[in-house]
Amino acid sequence: MKKIISIALVLVMVFALTAVAASAKVSPTGEDYYSITTDAEGAGTASADKNKVAKDATGDDANVTLTATENGGFFTKWIIKGDYTPVSGDVNSPVLVIKPKSDIHAIASFRADKDYLTVTAEVLGDGTATAEPSKIPVGSNGTSTLTATDGSKGKFVKWVLACDYEIVSGDLNSKVLVIRPSTDVHATAYFTEDGKDHGDITDKNKDNTTSPKTADATPYVATIVLLAMFGAMFAVKKIKE
Repeated sequence: MKKIISIALVLVMVFALTAVAASAKVSPTGEDYYSITTDAEGAGTASADKNKVAKDATGDDANVTLTATENGGFFTKWIIKGDYTPVSGDVNSPVLVIKPKSDIHAIASFRADKDYLTVTAEVLGDGTATAEPSKIPVGSNGTSTLTATDGSKGKFVKWVLACDYEIVSGDLNSKVLVIRPSTDVHATAYFTEDGKDHGDITDKNKDNTTSPKTADATPYVATIVLLAMFGAMFAVKKIKE
């Protein structure tokens, strides 16, 4: 009986050790992760969509999105301590996507005075629009190139810019427009939804704006005048009789 109990105890211990080993493989230790921390300097906040990334992660699971949010100050750049590969954006982008290769401590730096002009491009209709570069240092007299690309059904019509600027090349109807801004730029590229040209549609609409009543007024007036003349002649003739 003692032998049986001893064997049972040994088996229990073996099963327990096996379970612990299996659990260790399923739940990696902290050394299997890169830690992600954020901080901010100045009037703003910094955040990351993950606080750790598995070292063997792939695809989107291996990426971290850093976001700098202005709160009274102006974002200038990221100061990143650690080794990483940029996936989207750069250290001057408020939203930066990176792939960590070590522990990361990302600091979003803000300043009270704005030292750059921002250039943003959006679309209305079926198409795409880009601005390059999207930031221009204040006082640099720099330029930005706005590029509009037709969609599968949309056709570029024009640019509408909300800013103070000087055109360097192209015009508001050019798909590629180079400007020298003196304020922040908000550019909207207008596209048609059905592939038809807005100019043609506008011209046709103009042709249809003529009032039918106005166009046909002359015959009516002439008829009234003639009837009045005949009436007057008839009245004069009756008076003479």
